[in-house]
Amino acid sequence: MNYTDYAFGRFAADIAAVAQQYQLDLEGLEVELFTPGRQAIVVEAVGNQRFRVHINLEENRIIAVKQITPPLVKNAGEDPFAKYKSFMK
Repeated sequence: MNYTDYAFGRFAADIAAVAQQYQLDLEGLEVELFTPGRQAIVVEAVGNQRFRVHINLEENRIIAVKQITPPLVKNAGEDPFAKYKSFMK
């Protein structure tokens, strides 16, 4: 796990719990913003693709996901956002 601001490191346990709750890979995770109990913005690497995930911790849901790297190969029928949709309301 990497942090864009070293101060987020003091919330490592909280961030790990959030990552586990939303099935995010800690090894490929970069924390851009973390406000305990409020919100988190993380970038998750999934293979060669990267996704920016905005999580509302107050509402306990993912509110936005954006693919920030272009897909290498478009596979018909494969949804790169399927992993995140189950946590969106």
